[in-house]
Amino acid sequence: YRFGSVNPDKWMVFGAHFDIAPPVNGGMLDPHLFGRTYGTRVGAYDNTAGTSMVLSVAEAMASYETRNTMVFCLWSGEEGGKRGSDFWTDYWVKEDNPEVEVTNYVNLDMAGVNWPGGGGAPCGNGHGGGDGDCDPQPEIDPDGYPKDDEVWPMRVYIGPSLDHDVMNQPEMVGLAMWIGSDAIGVEEQMSPLLGTGYDAETWKVDDWLAKDRPEIIVYEDTTARSDHATFQDNLGTVTMGFGGLVDGYWCYHQTCDTIDEMVDWMDTTGKDYGEERSGTSNLVDALDTITWWATYSFFHLDEQPIRNSYL
Repeated sequence: YRFGSVNPDKWMVFGAHFDIAPPVNGGMLDPHLFGRTYGTRVGAYDNTAGTSMVLSVAEAMASYETRNTMVFCLWSGEEGGKRGSDFWTDYWVKEDNPEVEVTNYVNLDMAGVNWPGGGGAPCGNGHGGGDGDCDPQPEIDPDGYPKDDEVWPMRVYIGPSLDHDVMNQPEMVGLAMWIGSDAIGVEEQMSPLLGTGYDAETWKVDDWLAKDRPEIIVYEDTTARSDHATFQDNLGTVTMGFGGLVDGYWCYHQTCDTIDEMVDWMDTTGKDYGEERSGTSNLVDALDTITWWATYSFFHLDEQPIRNSYL
């Protein structure tokens, strides 16, 4: 906590879950050799990357005076049902500190396997599970999150939203788009997604394809799956979150979810995609982009919090 100088009872919260998907097999089998099971004891992508960014932002902003109180949180129990953030919002905020308003929440979960990486899953050197000693390629899932075997979008997701075809939180969407264009400089890669004219189950992929597969997508998510859902449901807070590939990363919730694996996935050398850059360079760039984007958002939300348009 760093209490605000003007409105100490208005809290801006920045968070990520630090727990990992628990292993369900005693042998901790490598999916590259034995096929997919479930669980890991590393969790670099899900969600050490997110916790590292929260700690980096907290350290950088610790000396800044803000109008509102800054709260940096690492949640437990997300994989088992968002239990840590659920308890914190329901009991610590609503019961123990009823005078507090959580103005906005920024969530970091599963980031780093996304643009500027892409162009195909890694092959050889211990990879496999797919054709040609390669990890299986991400495939288009019509009712999932946008991605294919070449483009792995960086995602900026906003809520709450009950309608896939209406922009329900236009102020937060506008802020995300403005920061992305003006401060981050990714206007050429970025596009908002909206489901007008599309089916409720497939709208994200439909609009992504219609807009020629943008590498950064900003959208309102009607199916929140991480700790931001807790803030929306329990407190009515408007949230912004950042992430990358969800169901297209072969090592998601697997023993191979390591930093080395992320570096291999992010390597674009020798690919007909992006710039000729190492996996380490692209990974650092991806995490830096998200960290700065989230930090700029925090500064703007301190000056002008964005309230829930439903309330």
